[in-house]
Amino acid sequence: MASHSDQIRRLERQYRRKKRMSKWEAFRRRLPFLLIFVILTAAAAGLLWYRTSQRAAPVPPGSLRVYILDVGQGDAALLCTGSHSVLIDGGEPDQGNAVVQMLKAAGVSRLDCVINSHPHSDHIGGLAAVLEQIPADVLYLPEIPDSLTPTVWSFTHILDIAAEKQIPIRTPECHDVLSLGAAELEFYSVENAGFEDLNDCSLVCRVTCGTKRFLFTGDLSEAGEQAMLSAGFDLAADVLKAGHHGSSHSTTPEFLAAVSPDYAAVSCGALNDYGHPAERTLRALHDAECAVYRTDLDGTILFETDGSGITVTPHMQQ
Repeated sequence: MASHSDQIRRLERQYRRKKRMSKWEAFRRRLPFLLIFVILTAAAAGLLWYRTSQRAAPVPPGSLRVYILDVGQGDAALLCTGSHSVLIDGGEPDQGNAVVQMLKAAGVSRLDCVINSHPHSDHIGGLAAVLEQIPADVLYLPEIPDSLTPTVWSFTHILDIAAEKQIPIRTPECHDVLSLGAAELEFYSVENAGFEDLNDCSLVCRVTCGTKRFLFTGDLSEAGEQAMLSAGFDLAADVLKAGHHGSSHSTTPEFLAAVSPDYAAVSCGALNDYGHPAERTLRALHDAECAVYRTDLDGTILFETDGSGITVTPHMQQ
């Protein structure tokens, strides 16, 4: 017969074995939840790494990046050189937060200035979110005759935000120049009092880096383009942001001959109701041996120059 001490030792071994089994059983039951936790943690870390890695590298010294942002049926362009950043237009109001995210992805934390070519909703609407979330030193607006000054919310709201954020609003004089480190931006404008269409009041600007030039014409139609030509401005550029989303009423043969671009960027929405870009405009650009990029087909488009050459990256991830 086993002694009392042997029975105790046997009971202790059984207890320890059951305890080990109960621990393993508890662990086994928790294992699926632990695996889910590990997977979610890894996914979160991976997403953070991806977002960080996707941020644009700093612009090389002496270089300029020009992003034609994909904002659907609207206009928005971002200029980055050194520590300087400029936003031209911002798409419709519902594109504002997307534009903010694009700016952040490009490494923009502050804007030297925001330029609104003209206060139509598809150019000014998205600027509300930008001005609310990203500091800007100044807001440039075109000169608009009283008869064409809009009273719509998308315009008045911008004025309210600028006042709230104490952002000065200025109307530049023709040939005013902004120094942007390796680049400079020059404004072009004419007397707008005689225009019947707000599109023709668009503030035009040309950005120069080294020998390379980029021309932004807002929504100029034939009347506005002709006024620019009649004023005798030097409009030559390597890259043209095609006027009015490639409308048939813009990019006239005379204007295109004066600009003589190697590249054109058309900002328009996929399957838009306006038929932009027009076949006539595309044919004119093709005949001028101009390479055409379109946001409806190419997404956000990046033009980058070191002052002597230009590289183009369509489908830029932002």
